[in-house]
Amino acid sequence: MAHPKGRQIDPRASGDIHALLGDAPRDRDMLIEHLHLIQDKYGCLSAEHLVALANEMSMAMTEIYEVATFYAHFDVITDEADRPPPITIRVCDSVTCEMMESEALIEALAKDKGAEIRVLRAPCMGACDKAPAVAIGHAQFAPATADGLLATLQSGHRPTL
Repeated sequence: MAHPKGRQIDPRASGDIHALLGDAPRDRDMLIEHLHLIQDKYGCLSAEHLVALANEMSMAMTEIYEVATFYAHFDVITDEADRPPPITIRVCDSVTCEMMESEALIEALAKDKGAEIRVLRAPCMGACDKAPAVAIGHAQFAPATADGLLATLQSGHRPTL
């Protein structure tokens, strides 16, 4: 008996993606926007959701995966154990931000963060004039300080994720 190759489409994940995309076009040029929708809604891009997206967009899974893993702001996971904490602080570690103490910022944030926060190095965020730059979800903070960021998060304010 022949079995289909590759990952099988999970009905729950397929329903999630269909509902999330709604009436949005399934054109190839919408791929990054669709990946953002999934990342924003679920906090990561699970393998099941990527397979469902590939099916929904009539694209090869490899194409979806290559785009999703190319960009630093997407969190691709293979199983639930890899799910990231609810809040990710991305600290720019490009030359300008490094010159403006991003390394010290990374160390301070990593030391004082709670269990619901992770700190990652990220490529240039285009805020060199206000370095060091940090992104939490879609919100950018520059110039950023560890005390200011942690106080903002501890106050209950959650930037648009």
